[in-house]
Amino acid sequence: MPSLQTWTGPLGVTIDYTEIQSWGRVRVAAGGPSGPTPHRPAAAAAFEAQARADRCRVLWFGVETPEDIAPNRPSLVIGAEPVWGAGRWPAMVTRKASVRAQIRRAANKGVTIEPWSSDRVRASAELRAVLADWLARRGLPPMSFMADPFVLDAPGDRRFWVATRNDRAIGYLALRPGDEVFVEWIIQRREAPNGTAALLLDTALRDSGCPAFTLGMVPLSTHAPLSDTAPSLLVRGLLTWTRAHATRFYNFGGLERFKAKFVPDRWRPLHLVTTGRPISVFTFHDVAAAFAAPRAPTRFVGRALLDAAAHEIRDATEAARDWLSSR
Repeated sequence: MPSLQTWTGPLGVTIDYTEIQSWGRVRVAAGGPSGPTPHRPAAAAAFEAQARADRCRVLWFGVETPEDIAPNRPSLVIGAEPVWGAGRWPAMVTRKASVRAQIRRAANKGVTIEPWSSDRVRASAELRAVLADWLARRGLPPMSFMADPFVLDAPGDRRFWVATRNDRAIGYLALRPGDEVFVEWIIQRREAPNGTAALLLDTALRDSGCPAFTLGMVPLSTHAPLSDTAPSLLVRGLLTWTRAHATRFYNFGGLERFKAKFVPDRWRPLHLVTTGRPISVFTFHDVAAAFAAPRAPTRFVGRALLDAAAHEIRDATEAARDWLSSR
């Protein structure tokens, strides 16, 4: 799958992006510029100028502060991410009895957590089996761009913690260090005991000194505020329909509930920002192309529908077999 590239601009500002083919070539940035705040708009302008010279359009996805790109750009709130301040995790665990119970439950079931080196992660067939088991239960085919789960072969600066039970890997957590840690992935096998994710998170954060951290974006989060400018009726209808009816493929509500149970300090809105074009359904085709790459969005959706049909047939067959065997 296409990996993110990093563009380095003046005065240490960087921009992560992927280039895809939608209706023409598009460079989709993963978040806004990173680096000294006063220099971010100039770096964004330079990035867009280079893209224009290369005959590419630019789209900014998951931007915390649209003014880091430029003032008065068309923007739309497309989700929110939960954020915890430095040192806040232990206090939350002390207050939240249900989280403590989950952590104890996993530990009592014999789950142990330990950090693994990047070399051990790269060499581990066990972790790839954990990932394969997790992917087989997703409603969508594997995605790319900001949701690429294939990080085991190229860990980069990520740190990993692995959950084992009876000397067998049953889950892992991957985080990206920084001034604010990004807990990027929590992956588990189907048979992982309830509470394994909470135990992974608790161990990783305490081992890291309980830094400020985020669990990443929840698309179309109900914790996100309304956009300053209302989107078009067509875009509003698309987002409403997606949130209401696409849960067979992507469980928006379940993801939000999982992250909310750890009681974040706040939810930070994230935006979609264009270079000046109004945000339309065609803008979301560009977004879909980034996450579906290297497949076209239509092929990606077609594959998802076929997989869903196969799951429904398999579930119906198993239910019929169980009913017949019980007679």
